Amino acid sequence: MPEPRARLAGTTAGPVVRFLQLRWIDRARVVAYSRILAFCSAVSLYPIFQQALGEDGSDFLAFWSAARLAITGAADRVYDPHSLSVVQAALGRHDVFAFVSPPPLLLAIWPLGYLSFPIAWLAWVVITYSLWLLTTRRLYRAFEWPIAAYPGALLAAWHAQTGFLTSALQAVAAGWLETRPFRAGLLIGALIVKPQLAVLFPVALLAARQWRAIAGALTSVVILFALSWLIFGTATMLAYRQAWSVSDYLLRSGSETFFLRQETVYAMVRVVLGANAAAVSQSLATAVVVVVTWAAWSRPGPLAGKLALLFAATPLATPYLFSYDLPFLVIPVCWLAQTWRPEDLRGWSRPAFVALYVSPLATRAMALPVGINPMPIVSAITVFLIWSELRAAREPAAET
Repeated sequence: MPEPRARLAGTTAGPVVRFLQLRWIDRARVVAYSRILAFCSAVSLYPIFQQALGEDGSDFLAFWSAARLAITGAADRVYDPHSLSVVQAALGRHDVFAFVSPPPLLLAIWPLGYLSFPIAWLAWVVITYSLWLLTTRRLYRAFEWPIAAYPGALLAAWHAQTGFLTSALQAVAAGWLETRPFRAGLLIGALIVKPQLAVLFPVALLAARQWRAIAGALTSVVILFALSWLIFGTATMLAYRQAWSVSDYLLRSGSETFFLRQETVYAMVRVVLGANAAAVSQSLATAVVVVVTWAAWSRPGPLAGKLALLFAATPLATPYLFSYDLPFLVIPVCWLAQTWRPEDLRGWSRPAFVALYVSPLATRAMALPVGINPMPIVSAITVFLIWSELRAAREPAAET
């Protein structure tokens, strides 16, 4: 039976090929380069912070102004653009950053309302980044520094959005799913604060018959909405419907820049071919990854690999996902890096790892100048690579 993996064709590769295949990179260099990248990323936050304080503002304004309203007893107005604009106008904003997240997110962000905007911005970025790093590195301790310097994390820090918080939930759920499935389910249910990130979890858990995790997820959703209702009131829960119309309006009439900053099939096709083609393409992509996820999770195989596939496929499953949501993609990258051997991909496994590692930042950087964001293509390639590895892991077991 032929080898399921591509091998390096002999040992006669010349010095140029060996250099391009990064055979000279060892663990010490990986750590050193990661530290340099982490330092440069930290330095880059200073101008971003200054920009957030200026007229351009920051996505974080939506959370901070909602928190301000919540602590003054006006949580029922967090979905009212006019009320948010009044709070944001005090900082020099002339338009408004709308708050469109479900009410349970208010449970996490309301303390920010007691802080000034600059302090709240810094606290949110530092605390959520630390939470994400601590939870994610537990999955792959050998990649602690590459995780810390992950370019997808830098995008989340620049925007001061919810990417670190949701990615931390995903990381802990991934770590607990095998040994503490109900607790893992509680964290999966907490992704209701960003439901597009959880769209494939029901498929995976049903395929794997993870009934305790499913019970945990349902319990979490009920508890979080019940707490939100008790603390913030019925009016706030009903007002959340306003956010649906805002999100729908943005998807229907968003600018080209709006879509180029997203990481979905819908956004990529929308810019090039228009709304109708985008809707059809997204429907097909969602159907494909649902089938692939079900197939992977219903068969034997390493749980870590199945989780890697689920996370890699998540951006392909939803029409609405931004670059700042992607810190969790370091999980499939680390799984592949841990699984690949130097001779895999005909000796190009290390360059492939580097390409996947930098892809969130690289694709976002090229999107506006080029006029297309190719991150969905990278996601599709990643899913294929993980699927191939899972298949390779099953075939020897089947033969024995």
